[in-house]
Amino acid sequence: MKPEILHSLKGYKKTDLISDLMAGLMVAIIALPLSIALGLQSGVTLQVGIMTAIVAGFFISLLGGSRYQIGGPTAAFVVIILGYLQNPDIGVSGLAIATVAAGVILIILGYLKAGSLVRYIPYPIVIGFTTGIGITLMTGQLKDLLGLTLPDGTGSEFLHKIAAYAENISTVNFYTLLVGAVTIALIYLLPKVSKKIPASFVAILAATLLTLLIDFLTGGASNISTIESTYGNVKAEFKLIDLSGIANVKIPSLIMPAVVIAFLCAIESLLSATVADGMTGSTHSSNQELVGQGAANIFSALLGGLPATGAIARTAAGINNGAKSPLTGIFHALFLLVMYVVLMPVVKFIPLTGLAAILITVSIKMANFPVFIRLSTFGIRDTIVLIVTCLLTVIFDLTYGVIGGFALCLILNARNIIKPVKITEEKAEGKTLTLKAEGRVYFISVCRLIDRIEKSAADFDEFILDFKNIDRIDVTSVERLAKLDKALNRTGKNLKIINGAAAVDHRYTRFVNEIFH
Repeated sequence: MKPEILHSLKGYKKTDLISDLMAGLMVAIIALPLSIALGLQSGVTLQVGIMTAIVAGFFISLLGGSRYQIGGPTAAFVVIILGYLQNPDIGVSGLAIATVAAGVILIILGYLKAGSLVRYIPYPIVIGFTTGIGITLMTGQLKDLLGLTLPDGTGSEFLHKIAAYAENISTVNFYTLLVGAVTIALIYLLPKVSKKIPASFVAILAATLLTLLIDFLTGGASNISTIESTYGNVKAEFKLIDLSGIANVKIPSLIMPAVVIAFLCAIESLLSATVADGMTGSTHSSNQELVGQGAANIFSALLGGLPATGAIARTAAGINNGAKSPLTGIFHALFLLVMYVVLMPVVKFIPLTGLAAILITVSIKMANFPVFIRLSTFGIRDTIVLIVTCLLTVIFDLTYGVIGGFALCLILNARNIIKPVKITEEKAEGKTLTLKAEGRVYFISVCRLIDRIEKSAADFDEFILDFKNIDRIDVTSVERLAKLDKALNRTGKNLKIINGAAAVDHRYTRFVNEIFH
């Protein structure tokens, strides 16, 4: 295994360098306000959020296995990090140790070639916990978005938080709400004008100017909370790992956080790299990506940062702005470093409602309610797993959501799993390979079909799956086969499913038409 940067720089041209520089600048502009918001909402400081983006962003691109992956702090980590920091047995020092341990776990998984194991995670679980995280993150921003005044000791649990909001809804600051609403509107409207506009950056700039204007017009009576009014004066700081509270850390309590951080990092980074492959036709090395993510998290923690992973929004922004190689991510980190030093004197004027608005738009995209709703109509078993995973994630946390969802998935599909799909006949005619299958296609057994097709991808242009003897297929298998078909289409090849039962054909066609495209 080698970092992708060593492969992508072969034949690298001056025009590629210019493209990577410009793409890196645009991604940095997009990442700055998001990193500030994530740092504050994670329960630490905005400096920690920015430093995580700088350090992790640099090493993910330098050592990862994707040509286009750009990493940093992401919204998925906010909820779990806040919970760990509030746990007296973990705290800041414990989180740093757990992040280093998670990095080591990721590196070991990479060298054990475990990157492909992510494909065995059922699709309803992935959508369920990402929707759950999105809902939790979104509700956590309502206080700052609305300018609510909550009593001391308000719990951070989802149900307690909702109850506190309802009880104190009369404390809404309408100036704060106005600024937040304008920020959200700009984030959604500016891309319709031009996708080249860094919407979040422009929106937070507009929110800051609007706050200053309202303060001027009201003589300072608007009471819109800003970074300075809430956290005091801020400046660029560089700190190493904080182990001052290590005496209070209970090492056994770090085992689950380390595993959860590693798991979430692996899932999100490999999903992001897969999205990048779909946008560009490239192919990432999942095992090298895990190694890069592990190293990035170790360096991030040692330099006082948070857990980090590949970020779909930043990765897509790099691609859309002409990224050619992992240098885009490296340049993005360097540009962020310059911005960090230069712009700190004006960051203090940013309103918290503007940062909350940014995270709300991110959480809405993460929650992906249209996919969640459509997916809930694809079969009773998949729907139960989807909803239970989401509810456990929202009410408890990600750990309960994933473990509970997976256990439920195994229980509900026990009879189908023991009857795995078998390839009963192969027939090759010219450039067409036909595979006859028998049994039931479920989230574990579908990998056998996909592996057989990928193994022959270089020798055939058309692949036909004869599903005459297949009577059941779950939504995870449908998603995997649809994704395989799309990957084949990029190289001029295609996949067909024939002779399937009516229920099988209907489910596959619905998924492709309603969710996949």
